[in-house]
Amino acid sequence: MKKNILFFLILIIIVNIYGSAKLLFPGSIDFYYQRSKNINSGIQYTGIPLFFIDDKDYKSNITFEFPLGFEKRLENNVIFNGGGYYTLEKDKIFFSDLYNEYYSWMNFGFEFYHNKELYARFIADFKEGNSPYFKYKSLSILDIYNDFSLSKRTTLDMPSLSYLSLKNHNWSFILGRTKISLGPLKNSLILSDASKYYENINFKYYLDDVAFNTIIISMQPMMTKSEYEKQFSTEATMAMKEVLVNRIDIKKNIFNFGITSLNLYGGKVPKSLFDVNNSLVSFDSQLQTKNIRLYFQDAYNPIKGKNSFGYGGELNLELYKDIYFSLMYENYKVESGIYEDDIPYNRLYNRSLEIINEPGARYFYDYPLGFKYDENSDVKSVQAYISSNKFLIFYEKEFGTTFGNEFYNNRAKVYFKIPYLGEIQIKYINTKYNEEKFKSYSLFWIMPIKIQ
Repeated sequence: MKKNILFFLILIIIVNIYGSAKLLFPGSIDFYYQRSKNINSGIQYTGIPLFFIDDKDYKSNITFEFPLGFEKRLENNVIFNGGGYYTLEKDKIFFSDLYNEYYSWMNFGFEFYHNKELYARFIADFKEGNSPYFKYKSLSILDIYNDFSLSKRTTLDMPSLSYLSLKNHNWSFILGRTKISLGPLKNSLILSDASKYYENINFKYYLDDVAFNTIIISMQPMMTKSEYEKQFSTEATMAMKEVLVNRIDIKKNIFNFGITSLNLYGGKVPKSLFDVNNSLVSFDSQLQTKNIRLYFQDAYNPIKGKNSFGYGGELNLELYKDIYFSLMYENYKVESGIYEDDIPYNRLYNRSLEIINEPGARYFYDYPLGFKYDENSDVKSVQAYISSNKFLIFYEKEFGTTFGNEFYNNRAKVYFKIPYLGEIQIKYINTKYNEEKFKSYSLFWIMPIKIQ
C-alpha cells in the first residue's frame, strides 16, 4: 500500500512539473508542416518522432474515426500463401509497406490530457489483415455492415500507434508503440521506420547544444519450428530479443554530428552491455541552414565487417506565410549480410506476428532495423511536398535494386482538412518488385467523432 501511494505521489509531481505533446509521424499533414517549420526556424532534423508544438486542443476525449470512400485496384498480382507459422519472403515484406497505406475500417480509443502536462493515446485500429488486403477487393465500412463475416479478415495485431509522452525543455519521455527513425536520412541506416511499430521506451535529454537519446526496444521472440531448432542448439536458450540504442547529437552552429550504437541482446541475459549478439554503429553529419540541408550517414556492423552509407540534400522554402515547399534527393548503398544471420536471435530484424482467420494464416513479418529496403541494396529516392497546417501535396519516387531484384515505388498524395468535417485524402500508388506489381488509387473522407 505504501509503495502504491509513493508511486502516485511521484507521478503527480512529474505531471505537474513537466509538459507534454503529441507525436507526429510521416503520412500526416501535421508531420510535414511541423518538420518544415522546424527546419526553417533552425531546429536540426535528426529523425522521428517529432513533437507537435502547435497542438492547442488540450481536451481529453473518446475518439471514433470512420473512413468513408473507396480504393480502386488498377493492377495487382501479389500473392500471399496461407498455412501455419512461417516467415514471409522478402518480396512480401516489400509489399506489406503498401498495406500500411490502407485504412482501418474503424479506429476507436481515447486521448488523455492533464493540464497540458501529460498526453496519452490508445487507439485500436480495426484493420484488414495484410494477406487478405492483397487477396480480396478493398474493404470499406459499408462492406462490414452489409456482411459482418468480413470482420474475420481483421488483423489482431493492434494497436499500431499508442503511447504516453512527457516533455520538458530539458528532456522527453515516450512509452508505447510508435515508429522511430534516427539520423538525417529519410530512410535511416541504423534504426528506420520500416516496421509497423516498435514497442519501446524512449528517453532523450538535452544539454545546451548536446542531446542524449536512449531507446529500449522489445521484440517478438516467437520463431518457426526450424528456427527454434537452430536457435536452441546454441547456448542461448532464453526466449528474449531486446535492443538497446544510444545516440548523441552535437550541434555546432549550422552543423550537427550524430553517433549511434545499436546493440542486440537475444537468447540469453548479457553479462555486460558489451556482451551483444549483433550490433550496428553509425556516424552522421549534417549541414543545415534555414533553406538547405546537406547530410551523410554511415552504419557499420563491427561483428561482420559489413557497411552501408547514404547521403542526400534538401531544399526547404517558405513559399508564403506558413506554406512550405521541400525538394529532397537521397542515395543509399547497403552491403549484403549486414543484417542477416544464421542464428535467429542474432538477426537485426524487428519481428511482428499477424494472425488471420480468413484466409487462415500465421505470418511473421521481419522488418530490417536498419535500411527500409533491406540489405544488398542500391537505391535512389526523390521526394517533394508542399505543406501547410491545412493541406499536403506529396510526391515520392524510390527505385533501384535490393537483393538483386529491381524495384520502383511511386506514391502521390493530396490531403486537406475541412473545418469541423474531418480530412479528405487522395492517394495514387504504383510499385513493382521483381515481377510482382501493385497499382491503385483511393479517395477517402476521414471523419472523426470526439466525445469530450
